[in-house]
Amino acid sequence: MLYWRRWSCLLTLSMTQINQLLADIRNRNIVVPEFQREYVWSRDQAKQLIMSLFKEYPIGGLLLWRTGCPPQLKNIDTLPEKIGTVQVLLDGQQRLTTLYLLITGQIPNYYQNHEIFSDPRDLYINL
Repeated sequence: MLYWRRWSCLLTLSMTQINQLLADIRNRNIVVPEFQREYVWSRDQAKQLIMSLFKEYPIGGLLLWRTGCPPQLKNIDTLPEKIGTVQVLLDGQQRLTTLYLLITGQIPNYYQNHEIFSDPRDLYINL
């Protein structure tokens, strides 16, 4: 299970909610600010994340800032025309990026291939 931390309360996220987060990344509804560090997780950290999910351990929280006026964004010059706001990922970027890489098999649009130094997409789990 993935746990979402918001205003000091923990809510269990279902797979449907995880899929929604991944869709929000793909559709640029969740974006990463330029000041965030690059993807630096090792393959071992990605393995540990997956094992924690299988064991139903909490894996930490996500902090998203919903705004209509985001700061400079990583690898996005201009947002597509849309009504409303975007969610700027302030905390949980390494975990959510790892899930995106492993589940979709793609690099999120806020990164480019050369920015993924330790790509976990070829990891397999023996169930």
